[in-house]
Amino acid sequence: MFVSLSINREKVTTQSSRALLRLAQRSFSDFIVVLLVALFFLIPGEGRRALALELFTLAAFRLLRLARQIRANLRDGQPAAAGGLWMEYVLPAFTIPGLAAAGAGIYREQILTVYYCIVPVIAILLWRASRNAWRRLIMEGQ
Repeated sequence: MFVSLSINREKVTTQSSRALLRLAQRSFSDFIVVLLVALFFLIPGEGRRALALELFTLAAFRLLRLARQIRANLRDGQPAAAGGLWMEYVLPAFTIPGLAAAGAGIYREQILTVYYCIVPVIAILLWRASRNAWRRLIMEGQ
């Protein structure tokens, strides 16, 4: 995806390719969230309170970003990008309570929360980002 973006930068930034740009932004955002979650868990000596706070903060940022995205798309009259409402709004919305629930469970020392909340969030984000990246390559070739 990153190679495709750099090679076809002019095509992506045109007004007619707004859907392609949104696909790229969503994919990049999802990859960054996965990276941040992984980094949070890898910090040596970090206590449960700090990890919980980081996950709550990440959930809050995801919520703000999704709200801004929805508001901007409604204001500009832009339809949902490839994949429809499900891929653009519903799946990202599922990750927000997952991150928050993981933070709450970790704070309460319920380690199974990691398996029941973080693993599905990471799976959703990686699947969505990979799908968007693939669609990006396919759509750009047209």
